[in-house]
Amino acid sequence: MIAYFPKPHFIPVAISDCKLNCKHCMGRYLKQMLKLETEKEWLEFGLNFKGNGVLVSGGFDEKGRLINLEKMLPVIEKLKGHIYIAIHPGFVNEELADEMAKACDIAFVDLPAKNAIKRVLGLNATVEDYFENMEKLMEAGIKISPHITAGLNYGKIEEWELLDKLKNYKIEKLVLNFIVSTAKTSFEDVKISEEEAIEFVKEAKNKVKNVVIGCMRPRNLDINLIGAGIKEIANPSKAALEYAKEKGIVVDTKPYCCGIKSFKRC
Repeated sequence: MIAYFPKPHFIPVAISDCKLNCKHCMGRYLKQMLKLETEKEWLEFGLNFKGNGVLVSGGFDEKGRLINLEKMLPVIEKLKGHIYIAIHPGFVNEELADEMAKACDIAFVDLPAKNAIKRVLGLNATVEDYFENMEKLMEAGIKISPHITAGLNYGKIEEWELLDKLKNYKIEKLVLNFIVSTAKTSFEDVKISEEEAIEFVKEAKNKVKNVVIGCMRPRNLDINLIGAGIKEIANPSKAALEYAKEKGIVVDTKPYCCGIKSFKRC
């Protein structure tokens, strides 16, 4: 089993505040990221960072586009090769996808289901729009690891159709996350069915190659996830590591994001 522990060697960086204000986050997760909003800050950080790489993310505008991405890409491009660059771009056009291809090693793209797009993200978009956005990035030659957050519509797991659509794409990995309760948001008391979550994982493994479990999830799922055949998981709980040891499962640790298929230190 592979256990990914990104921090402090592979860290998330926010290049902007958020205008989208999704119901499950409301900007709270941005506060856990290092904020670098100017080209000067980025260059200074990148040249002095001793870790492996970064996930470039941040706040999104009302159309689901990563704010400041276009402005920051030239300096991020200068750092490619010095550190590994993953970007979480949101919606892009063809020109921006081509510029991203020069600056990043991989892109992480979200694939939400219909009700979550409307009720939680608050976007005037469709599931097809998200897949077309992923295609633009792939056509630009960028490696892709799509992320699905199961239960994003207030704990209801409605993401099954996304698995069928993904069967036809050549991706690096499918990263599965599961919605968690978040204090001081409308998701403060949200819960998902553990049984349905495990069934979703099993279905994903049947439909898509290279399924991994991402950072966001209730940690009480971990042991059952391993029991369901998951071989790669980000930040596993202590109980999960003890369970793996008891079962004779060898755990190999990696100091970078779980969405990366292979990694070579720059």
